[in-house]
Amino acid sequence: MSGWNLRDYVDVLPGLRIDHTRLPDQTVHDGAAVKAIALLGADLPGLRPKLLCEQGDRVKRGQAVFHDRAHPEVVFVSPVSGVVNSITLGPRRSLSALVIQSDPEQPQPDPVGISLTAEEGLRATLLAKGFWSAFRTRPYGRIPAPDAVPDAIFVTVTPDNPNAPDPRVVLGDQHQAFAAGLKAMAVLTRGTVHVCQTPGVDIAAGCGDRIRGSFFPEGRSSGLSGTHIHRLHPVDRSGTVWSIGYQDLAAIGKLIETGIHDFSRIVALAGSRARQPRLLRTVEGANLQDLIRDETLPGDQGAALCVVSGSVTNGRQASWLGRYHQQITLLDAAPPRSTVSKGGLLGLFRQASSRPAAMIPTAALEQALGFDIPVVPFLRALSVGDAETAARMGCLEMVEEDVAAASLACTSGADYGRMLRHVLDELAEDA
Repeated sequence: MSGWNLRDYVDVLPGLRIDHTRLPDQTVHDGAAVKAIALLGADLPGLRPKLLCEQGDRVKRGQAVFHDRAHPEVVFVSPVSGVVNSITLGPRRSLSALVIQSDPEQPQPDPVGISLTAEEGLRATLLAKGFWSAFRTRPYGRIPAPDAVPDAIFVTVTPDNPNAPDPRVVLGDQHQAFAAGLKAMAVLTRGTVHVCQTPGVDIAAGCGDRIRGSFFPEGRSSGLSGTHIHRLHPVDRSGTVWSIGYQDLAAIGKLIETGIHDFSRIVALAGSRARQPRLLRTVEGANLQDLIRDETLPGDQGAALCVVSGSVTNGRQASWLGRYHQQITLLDAAPPRSTVSKGGLLGLFRQASSRPAAMIPTAALEQALGFDIPVVPFLRALSVGDAETAARMGCLEMVEEDVAAASLACTSGADYGRMLRHVLDELAEDA
């Protein structure tokens, strides 16, 4: 990935040290078997689940385990066959985690038939098979309503940092399935299907008149779907577009071609504590402790291990692989502090302070967003919860990952992703 400017990824937080000289080897290896997976509420903002199983129930791979109370057609399925180990609910009966202990000896489901040309049948199958959560809307960054029709669909085939998997390597021999998935997207929208990719052979060529390849240079913000939407199809309250990752799209194509739901996920193992940075094949929601066993190096001066699902920029310290994450980052944890931070991954590495620091405009902060907006006034609007001003300045095109770099670059220590989610949820409720 020679197009990356590694100066964009210098150590920006105390205690956070990133070695950019050990980029993951872009070859796919089978990861260690995982004993359990989890479906996480952190990946499903605004969703209230209606459980379809109980602790101790046996479930098959692809079986529905809960659905959205507001939209019962939107179901969530188990990526593995096994036993429901635990169900943890959060405030207002939101989902915290549903953990399933894997049992590979259980019988697997039979293949299903799916029609590519009939929108009603395609939509019903994607809903019933748990694929609807692969889509995220702009505005609001939520799972779309089951009857929604987007103005356009964006397929993200770009890495968002130099340690991420190379999409062209991951797709490998899946081009036929990927093409089938693209054609399915054209059935779901009357608009354009934008296939956003790094420079090279157009992987969308020949798939259809409304399927259009768009090229973005390698770089941090240019790898994010929010940047693609901002450049190609800006949205506000009057329109809706969806985004979907390339691995989910290929899985949809495989379902269409074979009738088999593929829950595998290829992730990059990266970070200074990774013994052999490379690509690993695992399963959605994998237990990270299982996956990284025998994969870590000793810490600097005995430092504890910090396991991040996702990249340092937009990931989170976690025990499970996030629904939309394609990377696992292993780092030295920051030294312990007497004050427990509630700022997520950022809070692990920032120095404790009795009061918030000031926001100081810097060149790094001004360049932290991939949007043509005045960055500092926008971040100030998020900081005070001014939803209307934030909406006028472009927040409806964003989700948390789009402002993660600003959180890293800002001297205030603010978590702008959390602030953005609060604003988006308020705007969604008023819509």
